[in-house]
Amino acid sequence: MIKMFWTGLLCFGFLALCAAAPNKRAVIDAAGCGMRPLLSDNGASEMTATQARIVGGIEAVPYTWPSICSFMTDTGYHICGSTLVKNKAGVFYLVTAAHCVSQRRASRYLARCGMHGMATANPDSVLLTFSDMVLHPQYSDMTFENDIAIFTLVNQPNTNDFVQPACIADQPYYGGEGSIVAGWGTLSYGGEMASTLKQVYKPIKPDATCAIRYPGEFEPANMMCAGEPEGGVDACQGDSGGPLYTYRNGKWYLTGVVSWGYGCAAPRNPGVYADVYNLRTWIDTIIN
Repeated sequence: MIKMFWTGLLCFGFLALCAAAPNKRAVIDAAGCGMRPLLSDNGASEMTATQARIVGGIEAVPYTWPSICSFMTDTGYHICGSTLVKNKAGVFYLVTAAHCVSQRRASRYLARCGMHGMATANPDSVLLTFSDMVLHPQYSDMTFENDIAIFTLVNQPNTNDFVQPACIADQPYYGGEGSIVAGWGTLSYGGEMASTLKQVYKPIKPDATCAIRYPGEFEPANMMCAGEPEGGVDACQGDSGGPLYTYRNGKWYLTGVVSWGYGCAAPRNPGVYADVYNLRTWIDTIIN
């Protein structure tokens, strides 16, 4: 099978400083993150419900993932997903996958946040422009290690029910932990892009399982994987750079960034994600 990035196109219309590693449990983002204000239970019930496109998923309740954004070219083509986070001072940044970034000028990209439908009106959405971007200095477009990039916004959006930051993972995942992946990617490998935001529940796999599924390719120092043994649920083309969320202590955390896989939702081929917790030292040096 062909190793894939989950980028896609849909019309709708570097330097990093090194620093001493902080305490990994130390807070590196703003208080009040990880909320879904339009849901009465903050979405907690979605972590126990059985979800039967992202592939094999369901349509998200409109506007209830306020941290997810469509990452686009400056001409309005959807390339990837992305996620809003805030630093300790309360300043928004945008996180996506490094492989989504082909141009080396931040001004060549836009993001639209607070949206649900790709081709419908989203009256509370905001369009973001960027003044700077940083790709992880050890990102490899051969192995897809450290597949993460951070964008600095030109102007800060208002925080409201439709635009909110996700929390940044402050503890490691564990095998079997539930997660939700969301995006506007294709509904099947090589299929049509989703017209509205989709989400899918996926269990996170232990590193040992990921290494067995991808021998010589999975790097536990900066990757994680998630999926069902029989396949059927996954991110796909156009979902790259988007969030893998975990729900911890009443908050939604950005725990993974959609990176790569073999096909979409194939049996015994879980999706692979950049591991936000293991990359948080670098994230901290950029946003703080």
